[in-house]
Amino acid sequence: MGVLTFTAGICPTHTPRGDKDGEPLAGGLNPTERTIIVGVTFVIAAVVSVVLRQNGVPMLPVVGASFLLPLLLGTSALRLRSALYLATGIALSAAALLALSHASSWEAIALLFVGYVGLGGAIGFANERNARRRTKWRKPRSLKDHCDEEVFDTALNILHFIDREGTALQRNEASRAAIGYATKRTIQLGEYVHPDDVDVMKTELIRLFDRGEIRGIKIRFVSESRKAFPIELRATKISDRLAILEACEKSREAELERRLMETEARYRILIEKAIDTLDSAIIITDQHGKVLWANATVGRFFGIDRDRLIGVDARRARSRYVGAFEDAQTLARVMEEAAEKRERIDSMTCRVRPTLGRDERVLEYRSIPIEAEDHRSGGIEHFIDVTELKALEENLREQTKNLELSYEKLEEFSSVVAHDLKEPVRTIETFSGFLLEDYEDRLEEEGVEFLQTLRRTSSRMRELITDLLSLARVQVDTASFERINTQRLLEEIQEDLDARLRGVNLQVAGNLPPVRGSRVRISELFSNLIVNAIKYNDKALPTVRVDWMEDGRSDRVTFLVEDNGIGIEARYQERIFGIFEKLNPREDIEGTGAGLAICKRIAEEHGGRIWVKSEVGKGSTFYFTIPKAREVESNA
Repeated sequence: MGVLTFTAGICPTHTPRGDKDGEPLAGGLNPTERTIIVGVTFVIAAVVSVVLRQNGVPMLPVVGASFLLPLLLGTSALRLRSALYLATGIALSAAALLALSHASSWEAIALLFVGYVGLGGAIGFANERNARRRTKWRKPRSLKDHCDEEVFDTALNILHFIDREGTALQRNEASRAAIGYATKRTIQLGEYVHPDDVDVMKTELIRLFDRGEIRGIKIRFVSESRKAFPIELRATKISDRLAILEACEKSREAELERRLMETEARYRILIEKAIDTLDSAIIITDQHGKVLWANATVGRFFGIDRDRLIGVDARRARSRYVGAFEDAQTLARVMEEAAEKRERIDSMTCRVRPTLGRDERVLEYRSIPIEAEDHRSGGIEHFIDVTELKALEENLREQTKNLELSYEKLEEFSSVVAHDLKEPVRTIETFSGFLLEDYEDRLEEEGVEFLQTLRRTSSRMRELITDLLSLARVQVDTASFERINTQRLLEEIQEDLDARLRGVNLQVAGNLPPVRGSRVRISELFSNLIVNAIKYNDKALPTVRVDWMEDGRSDRVTFLVEDNGIGIEARYQERIFGIFEKLNPREDIEGTGAGLAICKRIAEEHGGRIWVKSEVGKGSTFYFTIPKAREVESNA
């Protein structure tokens, strides 16, 4: 708030400005006061004239004398032109009154009119001449005087010239607008200062005239309607009896401050309640190292009253709850170092010892310093209850360990069982063959057929055991995934299946994209689908086509194996991927029905899937998705 500086040349008792001609008014009357007095005397003159006429008194002398008073009062401070205007107006009014009353001749009325105008002109001429003489001999006002007066009247803040008692001797338009009393030249201290602040103002006035200046004083002013409003004032002494006071109205600022405080309080309560509902213990410290807030969970975790922490030094507050932990000394040292070095602790697991009124818990401690742009601003200590999570992790580790043991035992069991089952089956198959070779000519036809059935069934039993063991062992470790050149892989498969591919039209696309996965399993997947396409084909020239297409996901690629075989009915298109589900139950087609189940397992272990589209008599198309070479997804 700036205070205007005025020179001693502008006196608080300075004469108000006059009419538009610029001449000061007589008696120090302002234009409003002069207008009121002239108007009142004019009305009185008219009323007196009418009343006296009714009582029989001659009108001409009564009107002449009555209207003379407002003429003299009005023109006494006017220059020639303004005086002539006023005198003409009063003369016309008097002449009109005489003419309406028919109490005087036209010559008398004209004489009265000329006399009034002549008297007013003479007074105005005299005032004009006197003003010129004063202007000639008066020291001209400086530019600074004019400037200071203009600044005083148009200033936005309230400005008063005051004496030692606080009486406003002169004030600006801002004061009249805010306080009122528009027609009063001076106002007393008690008229513009709030009654409760009068004593404060008097004390500050003593300081003002003693020290020469006061500033930053916050009190209340009151308006003419007794409405209080806050202000901040400062004042500067001009002389031993005179000072200038500037008051800046703070009503808007006070209202904004009140609303801001209400908003802050509302949000503070909202935040505090929100923090109290958290399942984590939170302790907030300020920039001075004192505990600003601790939520209700702190008391529940550590078995203490949180109010004992709020407002206490952070180190002292820690000593009140750190003893609840098992390794209290280590935790206290870590917390102190983090606080001193302003370091962040993202995760530290600690355990709370159980006591009466306090449960055993596993907490994750975090310390987060709050940094402002140019200074430290406190920090947040965060304790997250991970008791259930740690219990689940321990349970998961135990279950994983048990599963690994079970898997190892299952692997061992599968190998043993496969060996123990395959050995007698192989014996049956072998001796059946021996019997057919050595005794076929001695056996009857029915006996030979029985031995052939026994040999064939033994061979199928051996294949079933092999497929079961293969399916059980389909488990892919994503860590062993490698980049696979699919084009070269298909060339190797063609070489391996050379015997089966004789008489088959195998078409392999020339732009197969590389993938990532288990080379052995993906080779097995392609081989099984190609072999199935050959086995279940009744055409003279079996045709198998291997191609690919973009998948809907950017990290996958879709391969397809298409044939012109017997096709699959819609009702079997889901069942065929189950174990021992054959594409066609005819006995003359070799296989155990485990091939597609193995294919499904391999695709799923690579994070993909497999499905079929088929039409009976026209062929089938098997689709499966595999990760592209640039990304690996684990589903193991």
